[in-house]
Amino acid sequence: MPNEEALVFIDRATKTFGDKLALTEISFQVPAGQICGLLGPNGAGKTTLFRLLMGILKATSGVLRVAGLDAFEERVATKRLIGFLPDEPIFYSYLSARELLELSAGMHGLDVDAAMEWAETLARRLRLADDLDNYAEDFSRGMKKKLGLLMAMLHGPRLLVLDEPTNGLDVESTHIFYELIQEAAAAGTTILFSTHLMDHVTRLCSHAVIINDGTVIAQGSLAELQERHGEASLESLFLKLTSRPQQV
Repeated sequence: MPNEEALVFIDRATKTFGDKLALTEISFQVPAGQICGLLGPNGAGKTTLFRLLMGILKATSGVLRVAGLDAFEERVATKRLIGFLPDEPIFYSYLSARELLELSAGMHGLDVDAAMEWAETLARRLRLADDLDNYAEDFSRGMKKKLGLLMAMLHGPRLLVLDEPTNGLDVESTHIFYELIQEAAAAGTTILFSTHLMDHVTRLCSHAVIINDGTVIAQGSLAELQERHGEASLESLFLKLTSRPQQV
């Protein structure tokens, strides 16, 4: 059973949609300050799990807590602790990026001027500063990801939950993302993110959780996982654990 003192505590979380079983008794933990990769093939249940953590969905059974708070029953308080970047950020069509950031700062009870000063500094690093007064709906996918990351980090969350954060980013922006994640972790932020790119996990994460068909099939530090399963690389380990047998 996971340690309930961990920042992210998930114990036997199960989610069904009608007759469809999406997640089956998922259990793992993410201690404060850890960078953890959530890995799995398409349809494995990663996004569903993130929605449970965010209180967007309610688990059919099991426990999900963030800093001791029930992810669904105390979802308003939980969301104050989390910065969430979905795979496909969606923004109000009639607001500029700057207005969205100001709105987010106000909703979090921040000093809007101070928050915007911070956001503009980060926007310059992300090559987004010149576009802040444009409508976010007109942004490219990569630009929306950058804006979504700014909004996720704006209130200094204790936990960053990032769903395929580098999809749509070019090489330079991906490198900046690496830097921002490492800086946030060094400052004490806990990070849980999903990706299909094994080199990102190897470069950023100390630990990983691998799920397939809605079930945890492996978890632990990267070194432990590779040693336990006798694989030289995370990619070969992932393929070994998630590949379905060929039909004959």
